Amino acid sequence: MLSQSLLSTISKKLSPLFKNDFVVHTATTVSGGCINMCYKLKTNYGYFFLKYNPASDVNMFAAEAKGLELIRRTNTILVPEVIFIENDFLLLEYVDPSFSSSWINFGKSLANLHKNTNSFFGLDHDNFIGNLDQSNSLMDSWSDFYIKNRLLPQMNRKGFSSVFLKKFDLLFAKIPSLFPKCSASLIHGDLWSGNFLMGKDFVYLIDPAVYYGNREMDISMSKLFGGFDDSFYDSYNDYYPLENGWRERVDLCNLYPLMVHVNLFGGSYYNQVVSILNKYI
Repeated sequence: MLSQSLLSTISKKLSPLFKNDFVVHTATTVSGGCINMCYKLKTNYGYFFLKYNPASDVNMFAAEAKGLELIRRTNTILVPEVIFIENDFLLLEYVDPSFSSSWINFGKSLANLHKNTNSFFGLDHDNFIGNLDQSNSLMDSWSDFYIKNRLLPQMNRKGFSSVFLKKFDLLFAKIPSLFPKCSASLIHGDLWSGNFLMGKDFVYLIDPAVYYGNREMDISMSKLFGGFDDSFYDSYNDYYPLENGWRERVDLCNLYPLMVHVNLFGGSYYNQVVSILNKYI
């Protein structure tokens, strides 16, 4: 439950923005977040969505806001409007999830997002996946980027012991031959079923971990925790066909988010990482 002190702080900070008193009437807990505390705020200016985390890195919410803005600027798919950013909270437009939108439209919109490309892999700033740092240093090669900016930083965290080093070395030697040449597409970066909302007429992406990368990362992660409807994948392929063999690379792409989950949550994700390593080496 939000303290009265925090609600007062929010009101004081938002009042100048709205050029009048900003009053929070109620704050209702919203489920679904593993990292932050989330609330639906009822105010005298309507409803808003609040993400709060007093223990967060001071740059975390600012990085999320930058990611939402990058996606918004493509005019391909909707994201919630950023209302206000503070070190320990982020206030967003409230989107009422009605699940009336179409998977076909979602596939088309994501395909159009991925058509926004760049000459490098990475981003001009680092950001976060969950609450873990995500390095986005620029590279010309997807294989190099995936190894050095995605797998190695996770491997070097406490979740993985030295017994993995040989397995990873074997995998790293094979990765350049496993991925075909690809463009650097603007991707969501953390696209699972908890990170989009079906609105009344459109799909909204939330909680991005954006960078210019291999678009198979988004498609693969969408299959990680249950998967999306088949019509989503059919629609995506109609508008932006994936490279041959993409299904055989799903587990390879999902090695990164699974390693993130090992470092965040431990548990069964560890065995999934081992299984993928053994599959490709």
